[in-house]
Amino acid sequence: MNSRLRFIYFLLGAFILFSCTDQHAESIITKAEQLLNTKPDSALAVLDDIRESKEDWPRSQQMRYELVYAQAQNKAFVNFTTDSIVLSLVDYYGRHGNANEQMMANYMAGCAYRDLEDALSALKYLNLAVDAVDESDEDCDLNTLMRVYSQMGGLYQRVAAFENDRVANSHAERLAWQIGDTLSTLRLRWARACSLFEEKKQLQAIMILDSIDAFIQDNKLQESPILIYPMKTDYYLEIKDIKRAETLLREYEHKTGILTESIDAIVYDIAHFHRKGQYYNLVQNPDSAIQMFNKLLYLIGKRPLYASERHGLMEVSYRGLTEAYSLKHQSDSVIKYAYLYCLFNDSLTRDNSSEDLLRLQSLYNYTKIQEQALKAEQKASRLRVTIILLVFFVTALVVVSWSIYQKRLKKERQKQIATNKEYQLLLHKLEKSAEELLLVKTDSERFQREKESEIQKLQTALSMYQGNVQNVEQWNNERTILQCDLVHHLHSLSAQGKVATQDELDGLVTIAQNVFLKFHQTITDPTKRLSNREIITCILIRFKFIPSEIAVLTNNSYQQITNLKSTINKKLFDKNGAKTLDSNLMSLK
Repeated sequence: MNSRLRFIYFLLGAFILFSCTDQHAESIITKAEQLLNTKPDSALAVLDDIRESKEDWPRSQQMRYELVYAQAQNKAFVNFTTDSIVLSLVDYYGRHGNANEQMMANYMAGCAYRDLEDALSALKYLNLAVDAVDESDEDCDLNTLMRVYSQMGGLYQRVAAFENDRVANSHAERLAWQIGDTLSTLRLRWARACSLFEEKKQLQAIMILDSIDAFIQDNKLQESPILIYPMKTDYYLEIKDIKRAETLLREYEHKTGILTESIDAIVYDIAHFHRKGQYYNLVQNPDSAIQMFNKLLYLIGKRPLYASERHGLMEVSYRGLTEAYSLKHQSDSVIKYAYLYCLFNDSLTRDNSSEDLLRLQSLYNYTKIQEQALKAEQKASRLRVTIILLVFFVTALVVVSWSIYQKRLKKERQKQIATNKEYQLLLHKLEKSAEELLLVKTDSERFQREKESEIQKLQTALSMYQGNVQNVEQWNNERTILQCDLVHHLHSLSAQGKVATQDELDGLVTIAQNVFLKFHQTITDPTKRLSNREIITCILIRFKFIPSEIAVLTNNSYQQITNLKSTINKKLFDKNGAKTLDSNLMSLK
């Protein structure tokens, strides 16, 4: 028992120890992540301190460590020397990460291939980084997406694909403005000017620089000379406007203090020494020019640069030295530096790289369009299936509803016919009893009383069908009119469930016009605005046709007749509802 307890305590202690270790590592990774933008070197140092314990962490924590480490390495300008780590990040976060993590992993892979001078692979992963996120999502990391587009622009710029460069940087500039990063917005606008300048569209580039300068002045921002002076100086040196070039160089040096730095100081704009050397060559001061170009070559060796950037600066340095030694008429040095200049002149290589890069981008765009078209077709197919199913269900619902309605209508009509038959039977009995009473009236006083009582009961029953109990005596007064052949015929039709013809209904209207003059004048009064259908209904009611009979004869439902009676009652008598219409109509002599 004791050994079991010791084993349980051991497992519990190990679990607590590992949990504490994981939490400690997580806090350090978070701390390094917070240092990325301000002190990437410190972030690297912090992460290096815990690298040895990484193997004991969960897989998810190891991958997070590597992702943050890659970001710190990129921000600290430490070149990637292998693609193995970044590819594992792409694979892991492609399966387990959210959209922003997938974008960051692909972005790091693009940066790694940029450092490895594999522009094609770099562009591939930068495109995948863009595709990993939806810019319209609330959680989209627009800051990172801006940097992805900026890196794409940098790749195109290095191979002189200027149009693609400007398109990518325009996306980045738009995102920078959207997130309120003013400095990045200005730098990306400046990058667009650089692209135009290198494409020999100097005046357009200068216009952009002037707009940047005006924005800085209008918004009272801290001036950034590197955004304005270098490119303008290059322009004036190129057109050999020595006076303006000299003024800009002097102002730039005063604002940045670049010449007061020691030779080993970290100088951001080392290309300034190329411009200074060019200026000295133009003013026929080859010794100072040689000094500037040699300083530039020294700084190239000290400064961490991308290979293409390093080669470009070395090319212009050797060309400047060739010109300077030409001014000094030192043929040996001219030959030496001319050879080095030719060695580093990679314009042909750059053109070829540009073609490959543009070809890859075109292929990628074509593939992406095909995928979008396929997705659209699949979506359309699903929509078609949905519409077909919807139409099927709606049709089925209509058919079922129509079938139920027809059954209900048929049932209602059968009920009306049964009521009409019963009503007609009562009418027949009433007429028969009245005739019998007439024949035997003189023979038997007792028989007369019995028949009178029977007739009264039948009249009462018929009046109940009409809803007009209080007017039972009217049966005797109007019996002759109500027993005409046309009325009998219409009662018979209703009992058989048949619809009356228009001629038959018109005939009934004519009878009403002759025998119920005031009634007919009232219902046909133009001020009452009764329709033909409503006039026919009034006449049928006046001739003692009950609602179920009227429904059959006019081919309407019982509810429709009830609604019609309510409307007539309102128009003729300003009364609500259908119940009082019969008695109101009967009061019209």
